[in-house]
Amino acid sequence: MADPVPFTTAEPGTPLPGALHVLLVDNDSAAAGRSEAGLRARLGERVRVWQAPSLARAIRLLLERAFDAVVIDLELDDATGIATLAGIRGAAPGVPVLVYTRQLDDALALRALRAGAHECLDKRDTAPEALARMLAFALERQRRITTLEAARNEAAHRATHDPLTGLANRALFIDQLDRALAYGARYNRKTGLLFVDLDGFKNVNDVHGHALGDTLLKVVASRLIECVRKSDTVARLGGDEFVVLLPEVTSRRDVAHVRDSILAALHVPVVDAGGDRIEVLASIGTAMSPLDGTAAQDLLDAADTDMYREKYQRRPDRRLTTAADVPAIAAELERVGSAESVSHRRESRLRDGLAREEFEVFYQPILDVVADRVVGAEALLRWRDPDRGLLSPSGFLALAEDTGLIVPIGEHVLREACRALVSWRALEPHRSLQVAVNLSAVQLREHGFEGRVAAILDETGCPPEALTLELTENSTVIDGETAMETLRALKGLGVRLVVDDFGVGHASLTFLREAPVDGIKIDRRFVTQMLLDQRDQAIVSSMVRLARGLGLDVVAEGVENGEQAQRLARMQCTTQQGRHFSEAVPLAQLTRLIIESNRSRVRSEFGWGEHGFEARGA
Repeated sequence: MADPVPFTTAEPGTPLPGALHVLLVDNDSAAAGRSEAGLRARLGERVRVWQAPSLARAIRLLLERAFDAVVIDLELDDATGIATLAGIRGAAPGVPVLVYTRQLDDALALRALRAGAHECLDKRDTAPEALARMLAFALERQRRITTLEAARNEAAHRATHDPLTGLANRALFIDQLDRALAYGARYNRKTGLLFVDLDGFKNVNDVHGHALGDTLLKVVASRLIECVRKSDTVARLGGDEFVVLLPEVTSRRDVAHVRDSILAALHVPVVDAGGDRIEVLASIGTAMSPLDGTAAQDLLDAADTDMYREKYQRRPDRRLTTAADVPAIAAELERVGSAESVSHRRESRLRDGLAREEFEVFYQPILDVVADRVVGAEALLRWRDPDRGLLSPSGFLALAEDTGLIVPIGEHVLREACRALVSWRALEPHRSLQVAVNLSAVQLREHGFEGRVAAILDETGCPPEALTLELTENSTVIDGETAMETLRALKGLGVRLVVDDFGVGHASLTFLREAPVDGIKIDRRFVTQMLLDQRDQAIVSSMVRLARGLGLDVVAEGVENGEQAQRLARMQCTTQQGRHFSEAVPLAQLTRLIIESNRSRVRSEFGWGEHGFEARGA
């Protein structure tokens, strides 16, 4: 059959008052002609009929133009039965469909109605002229369904959105915040919150009228939306109070960046119809879980408190004007102090530690257990706190990331590690020793981070290929493409990239495919349990084979005994690190071990036996 043509002579798409566009799907040209004639007899020039002899042609037409209804025979050359109806419904889910087919029994009619047909007619019992009446029934039913769905959607939207700005209302926002906090608690993510209060908004209403006040609120809403990601939520709590939810942030620097963007956007005056320029001023408080709370109300209270403190500190005159001000301001200051004094003390102590050079870099050796030699070391941060002694990163790393201090601390670790590597290679010029440094997600998001790495390499004289940067795939979840660009830039410097804690992330295989990495580090949780749980052993073996198949290096961390070391070696994972060989040690101790690098000396110092990896626990 030739390509379908409209029943009327008008060009496709020509406006026709009251026109009804019908697609007739039938591979029997004679039957299709009778059906078309029956529709025309009842509906006259209102109807425009298009014919398609196959399901494929019908689907193409449905994707190319809009139809008011579809009449189909279930038996076509390229589809039969309910599959025909499913194909039509998939291409045009909102268009009413009439099944007009041969040998239609009750069972087939019931299946067709359940599959989305509006009417079912048997060609043997129903004259073509009756199609028009049934078509009218189907169209009316579809109209009522569409109206009902629109009413339900509107009611649902009114229940969860602010009618003036269209933003989420308090109920929807609290629900979104609860979900973000639950997700963050489960996957160790941070959630940011901003509380935005417009300054002097009451004066705008009093001087310019409520109509302009409403317009101003709409403008503020649109500017807030422009400052956030699609995954963020902006809500109006009421009056001139707005909140912004930032799921999956990496530090307070992220929250502060959004706050500064909002302040800059709101700073642009709004011009009213009379040409008057209305200045928009706002006080913005910030909070972030879990440091400021793990429940929705706690986080809102923390952001609200921060907003009031900022508003108070920005007042041109902080003197108390009346005696009535004393209780309120005293209570407010007490609330601010109690909410954040501990956090501020911890942050201040961390800054002091950095300034006083209390942070030290220890090194845990990485060994090739077959060659029986040290091939490198991982740089691990320690804080020698005068009051609390030597602290591991678990005691301060979260705070460093939250405050953004991880950036200068991380650069300190990187610089010291590069200097150590240069000294080791000078002592052992014939050995290609490596040094590995962990990267934080906060560092990956820092603008120009790859430039600072390049500067440190140049400053210390460290060969780029001797530096391994370790990262987790989870560290690229936020602004993933930006992080990937940074990784590609780092790779361009010539440094090696290794996926740390491999196997515990949410998208390890995808990450390996997309990131320009050189190797993986099997997470210690699998290594520790591999002798106790066959599943962990199978997982480790699969990881090693996967890495080898992809041409990647593989390192096992957390090796605690000789039996684990032996089992890993038999799996072809010969590069290992862990307490079985050595704890992390100060620079001087590891340097001594490298100098005295004959086998007996290394074994003696590391205490892992006379026969290398086979000795202890064998």
